[in-house]
Amino acid sequence: MNNSRNIVVTIIGAALLLLGLGLAAGGAYLISLGGSWFYLPAGLAMAASGLGLIRQKGWALYVAWALLIVSLIWAFSEVGTDFWQLVPRTVTFLVVALLVTLSAPTLRKADLGRVISCKLAAGVSAVLAIGIIAIFAGMFRPHPEVEATADKVPVLDEKAADDSGNDWTAYGRNTGGQRFAQFDQINTTNVKDLKVAWTYHTGDLAINGSEYQTTPLKVGNTMYVCTPLNKVIALDPVTGKEKWRFDPKIEETSGNKTWKRCRGVAYTELSEAPQDGTQPAIAGNKRIISTTNDGRIFSLDAETGKLDESFGDKGFVNLLNGLGPTAHGSYYLTSAPLAADGVVMVGGKLNDNLTTGEASGVVRGYDSRSGKLLWAWDASRGAKDSTPLPEGEIYPIETPNFWGTAAYDAKLGIAYFPTGNQTPDFWTGNRHPYSDEYNDSVVAVELKTGKEVWHFRTANQDQFDYDVSSQPILYDMPGKDGTVTPVLIQLTKRGQVFVLDRRTGKPVVEVEQRKVSTDAMPGMKVAETQPYSAISVGTKALKESDMWGASIFDQLYCRVQFKEMRWEGEFTPLSDKKRTLIYPGYYGGFNWGGGAIDVSTGTLIVNDIRMAQWGQFIKREDADARGLQATTEGEYSEQLGTPWGVERGMFISPLGVPCFKPPFGSMTAIDLATGKTRWQVPMGTIKDAPIHGVAPGLDIPLGMPTMGGPLVTKGGLTFFHGSLDYYVRALDNNTGKELWRGRLPVGGQGAPMTYIGEDGKQYIVVVAGGATRTGTNDNRGDDVIAYALP
Repeated sequence: MNNSRNIVVTIIGAALLLLGLGLAAGGAYLISLGGSWFYLPAGLAMAASGLGLIRQKGWALYVAWALLIVSLIWAFSEVGTDFWQLVPRTVTFLVVALLVTLSAPTLRKADLGRVISCKLAAGVSAVLAIGIIAIFAGMFRPHPEVEATADKVPVLDEKAADDSGNDWTAYGRNTGGQRFAQFDQINTTNVKDLKVAWTYHTGDLAINGSEYQTTPLKVGNTMYVCTPLNKVIALDPVTGKEKWRFDPKIEETSGNKTWKRCRGVAYTELSEAPQDGTQPAIAGNKRIISTTNDGRIFSLDAETGKLDESFGDKGFVNLLNGLGPTAHGSYYLTSAPLAADGVVMVGGKLNDNLTTGEASGVVRGYDSRSGKLLWAWDASRGAKDSTPLPEGEIYPIETPNFWGTAAYDAKLGIAYFPTGNQTPDFWTGNRHPYSDEYNDSVVAVELKTGKEVWHFRTANQDQFDYDVSSQPILYDMPGKDGTVTPVLIQLTKRGQVFVLDRRTGKPVVEVEQRKVSTDAMPGMKVAETQPYSAISVGTKALKESDMWGASIFDQLYCRVQFKEMRWEGEFTPLSDKKRTLIYPGYYGGFNWGGGAIDVSTGTLIVNDIRMAQWGQFIKREDADARGLQATTEGEYSEQLGTPWGVERGMFISPLGVPCFKPPFGSMTAIDLATGKTRWQVPMGTIKDAPIHGVAPGLDIPLGMPTMGGPLVTKGGLTFFHGSLDYYVRALDNNTGKELWRGRLPVGGQGAPMTYIGEDGKQYIVVVAGGATRTGTNDNRGDDVIAYALP
């Protein structure tokens, strides 16, 4: 028995010796890079403790406990009480101390007597074990970054949105993109009783590059939902039964072959009779306007689903007209169009990072009855002219495009849309002056004419694909003096929240220009300063101590990688010499999903992504030699027409976990009046998020990257289902605490919506087709799910 025990202890000692030496070696290298001095002596102490076990020396306990004490002092001094940062810094050394303490009976009695008695060793082992268990238990509860300080948020407008009806008539519920509903039938006291009311399957599984990112509409007694193949389906909102469906039969192109989305459709009512006296092709004035992945707009009778053949060319408008030969296969639409006041307004998505010479990013307005082109705003002309070009002429190539959904203020007659930048995204040496002027901007135009009113840049020069993609949120913000300012809230991938007067584009919340790194490659154009808002989420610059990992070993690896990379803060330019850290990453911050505003309390509620990436310029011949495959968003893009290709990737450890501290996605409530964060909670667990292809299956609320957006109701609830785990959740608007969750068959990416049905019930609806970009056809779906109270 003793021999077996001694063998086990020897094996433990050998493992600690080897691991300690590895930690020490990595620590020595980190010191050579100018990093922390902790890992070298900690590794040596671990190795010494292991050696002591092998030699059955009692001093192994001294070393193990000293290592634990020093590591605790170091951990708390470096990261304070941040739970998730403490975990990799402490658990390993707790386990080392526990193993060595449990090995005490095998150590030489003469030495052991001078160290500790066996009974005391057993007691210490129990304490250490309890500590480890407590940390493990702590992993299963959320750790908010900002705890709510008040149980109740003050109500500024008790009648907010009371006159907005029972429907959901636009992508963001209204053309202001607020995603707020005044319904309170489902509230904080009864949300726990929510049940599935009905489920509908569209028949189009989210496979082969298709993703469900849609938010349905509900108008009257009909719900409208679109599939990634741009089929439009009408459902009974009370029963979920299909009424009709329309298939535009999209063409599969090189651009949309692996990228098919439909984030929403638009609803409009044709209020004017045809000007030429002709009769419309179909009776009635209610229309569903939608777009396609192959670059078309089409109009349907909202009651019957029949194609309105008086719109455009037999029901369709070809958006490739005027874009030139490079548009086919590169230009397509993914987001819901804006349809209001007789105008349909659309932009389009272009392939990123493949080549120069991509088609124009022109934004166009069409007559919602006839499909006639009314105006065309293009960055090359800007505020000078929005008159459509004559038939046969081509809009200037390479202008910044708008690929999200616009917002509209009917009182002002102004539409607002965000822009991206001139592609390729990571090389700025070929940018046109007008591209620099309008990159990553919010542009305000008259909806009827397309004439520019103002524009505001959220970045002075974009080298990292920081396209502004989320729908602007329009809100009438009350002031302390009783005045009301009509504002526009623009979320950005940079995590900056710009609050502007939507009449003039002037900041309402302070914006300052800060100096950024300009150490760029020859030929690159970079800005010396960038705009920063007084309100932001997840934007604090990373430092070495923010590096994270599942253990002390991959945390050390991440610290080494961090020190090896170029990093002088946000906007550190890419180089060909070594990798550059990109943070915030080019997925966000805030992506296309946008946010929501509780207009009754003036609280902005947003979900974000916190994922760092890295990038490096590479010669195309070197990339070919390494067998890198060129794609628009993968690990390598050619950027033809520029001097360099670009290689990039996620900043993760060998274990497949991010190299920086959690959360990697959160939900945040911001008081717009003060700019202060009311609460901030991690969003999502690791349960269904695969690591090297294996889902952990654990409800650990680490906070994972999010997609889609939130829904806020006057019932005091925020609903969300864009996390990487398969849940729809309801959070308390006052505290951010989770009050209810419903298990989904697969993950979701869109935004929930709500309405009151003809049966008088409030419904919450989500569309679940699978979590974002899994890279496989596993765990894919086509579910439209409605929830209601029993």
